[in-house]
Amino acid sequence: MVVSLIFVLILVVLLATFIGHNLGAEALVQHFWFFKQYDNVPVILLVFISFGAGVALSLLCVLFARLRKADEERDSKNASDKAKKAEEKAQKLAEKNAKLAEKEEKKLKKSRKSKDDDVNKTQEMSAIDLQNIQK
Repeated sequence: MVVSLIFVLILVVLLATFIGHNLGAEALVQHFWFFKQYDNVPVILLVFISFGAGVALSLLCVLFARLRKADEERDSKNASDKAKKAEEKAQKLAEKNAKLAEKEEKKLKKSRKSKDDDVNKTQEMSAIDLQNIQK
């Protein structure tokens, strides 16, 4: 797109050059450069200066648009990276909570089992004591 724009502008300048040479036109330019008056300036010189200014301003606009687009892409990439990190963090937290719940469940089962064993031992001891008392 930029190349085609420059190509068209160069074509216009070449056409203006040929037309300007054929006409042999000169112009009186006032306040052109630092408020100084120039007499009999060729039109072709004004065309080239206008062309250069137009190219410079066009390139500035193109560069500004590309920088703006790059900033938007970087912002969207950062947002997606933050979302991925948040998802990973949530997943790790869920895994950690699942592991903690599993450990707690194992502790609970172990404590229940040990209580059941204690109850069984106590019953066995009391049964033995009853037998000893009866003897």
